[in-house]
Amino acid sequence: MKFGRKQLVLASLVLALGAAVYLNWQFAGTNKLPIGDTEDTTSQLGAAQLVNNAYVETVSDDLQAKASTDMFAEARLNRQNSRDEALELIDGVLEDVEADSDAKRAAVEEASAMAQNILKETNVENLLKAKGYAESVAYITGEKCNVVVAGDLQDSDMLIVQEIVMEQTGLTADSIVIIGTK
Repeated sequence: MKFGRKQLVLASLVLALGAAVYLNWQFAGTNKLPIGDTEDTTSQLGAAQLVNNAYVETVSDDLQAKASTDMFAEARLNRQNSRDEALELIDGVLEDVEADSDAKRAAVEEASAMAQNILKETNVENLLKAKGYAESVAYITGEKCNVVVAGDLQDSDMLIVQEIVMEQTGLTADSIVIIGTK
């Protein structure tokens, strides 16, 4: 069986897409099980810390932080599930013997664009984490990018996030939406 140039290009794109999905999954997870984690004893029910009567640690602070982390984990999971569904559709077109070459070409282009978006989103999220933003999720669709960042963002924060997104995606400022959670 002979492999042509198109088959080799297609195979390399599928491998690149698979590697990008795996790396995104690997870097997005915390690799910790949420059940049975007994090491975290810093905030227990009824625990309080008073320092010059300026700060009181309450149970709701810890619950709010966990809810925020859960929201970002759920967003990443939803994003990955929708990508997996799209990849299944693309694979269906590529494996369909009766599909014409234009449909297969469009499927390969879509897979390539998806792989590029995965890479850009991962880069944006990692750079934001390096800048000190603990949690963020980036969504790139077509010529738009939505970024959700944990915390209340000031104008300077918005400029930092916008600059990172513009550098990594090549998009203009008017096609970037930045949302801060409270």
